[in-house]
Amino acid sequence: MTESPRLRRPERKSKAEALKVWGPLLAIAAIGFGIAITKLEPPPPRNLKIAAGAPGGAYHAYAERYRDILARDGFELEVIATSGSLDNLQLLQDGDVSLAMLQGGIRSHVDHLSGATQGSKAKPGANSATELESIASLFFEPVWVFHRADQPIELLSDLAGRSIAVGPPGSGIRVLATQLLADNGIDESTAEFHALSSLAAATALEDGSIDVAIFVSSTEAAYVKRLIGRDDIELFSVRRSLAYRKNHPFLSPVLLGQGVLDIDRNLPPNDVTLVAAAASLVARTELHHALVPLLLGALTEVHGGTDLLHSSQSFPAIDFVEYPLKAEAEHHLIHGPSLLHRYLSFRAATVIDRLKILLLPLITLLIPVFKTAPPIYRWRIRSKIYRWYEDLRWADEVLHRPATTEEIAAHREAVRQLEREVAQVSVPLSYMDEYYSLRVHLQLIRSKLEQRVPVDAIEGPDITNTADADIANADTTNTGTANTVSRA
Repeated sequence: MTESPRLRRPERKSKAEALKVWGPLLAIAAIGFGIAITKLEPPPPRNLKIAAGAPGGAYHAYAERYRDILARDGFELEVIATSGSLDNLQLLQDGDVSLAMLQGGIRSHVDHLSGATQGSKAKPGANSATELESIASLFFEPVWVFHRADQPIELLSDLAGRSIAVGPPGSGIRVLATQLLADNGIDESTAEFHALSSLAAATALEDGSIDVAIFVSSTEAAYVKRLIGRDDIELFSVRRSLAYRKNHPFLSPVLLGQGVLDIDRNLPPNDVTLVAAAASLVARTELHHALVPLLLGALTEVHGGTDLLHSSQSFPAIDFVEYPLKAEAEHHLIHGPSLLHRYLSFRAATVIDRLKILLLPLITLLIPVFKTAPPIYRWRIRSKIYRWYEDLRWADEVLHRPATTEEIAAHREAVRQLEREVAQVSVPLSYMDEYYSLRVHLQLIRSKLEQRVPVDAIEGPDITNTADADIANADTTNTGTANTVSRA
């Protein structure tokens, strides 16, 4: 008995076929992407330390507000209490903190002490300025000179012989106060200096222990509002503000308008001209760039808006910084937050921002995949159709040679089985024309096999193929017709 032809069984689902093609290629791309991720920069830290001055001072109060704002995004900011800006700078240079609030003029002072001329860069190795970058200037800090009302002064040179609170060692107050006094010929040989903290100096001035107290602080300082409301204490109005700016470029003349601190009590009672330095937030250069938008968001929330000082400057700003501005901070301050940080949380924006640099390698990996996979997929689909045609051609060969009943029956059953197999196959729409063409051809061959007369069932001459059988049938028909005509 003739063996039935072997039938190939293609995949029943086109999705499985597609997976066989796309799966390995996408796996290769995923492996390459995973290798690229290992080269990705580490995520930003979840906590930082900031040097923020003495408790009760403006720096410390602002730092605590930053801490509370950042905590909303799950970020921990540890506030470190110090004596002032000089201590802040030292901690920052030593790497004990990542951020520090610095008073304007501190770098100039440190560079001067280290042997650099004012207004030029420090000598290489003289300090750690190259390791520091500014995030932004934050607010103006006026120089407040309060004195006893019964001891009026016209110029700072009138303070000779007075007892003056100039701030504790390590504070920015002491640095700036001694500079301004030195411009007027006042030093420890011509006046009595007291190293008092701001709160202690305010108390000493109130009880008459000292004659003058110099502060460098924002308008938000509680002791400033307290002293300016007393009748026995007066605030000195600077008459030579432009001269001080010439000697100290980091200073800016500002106007404290009448009544701006308390309009009901009319504080101050008159317009007062002050000179002010701009406080800045400074960071070490290794500060993760992804933290810059987060920090600037907190700075804007605290320092943005209306300033009590009559000034056209808005904060946080790129102006008045003494250390080079961090590139990410400059872009943020000029162009605003990026689209990611504008609409997404810090965590989400950070993850996307880190992964976007992988976009180029990902595209590089996926382009070959998308260019290679479709031709391979087409080849695999068509190869299955072509293999079915191979079986169909095998069945078709029996129509052109002598065949027994068993052979024809076996081929007919094979074609029927092929039809059943093909009918159960899912083919993509783009290949339906070839699919239906195959089914039509299967039906055609099966129909011919059903009409095929086996050689062992024919009586008479040996008919070796379908064509001979057709000729014999034609001759028989013609002969029958001729006999009918002759009888007629």
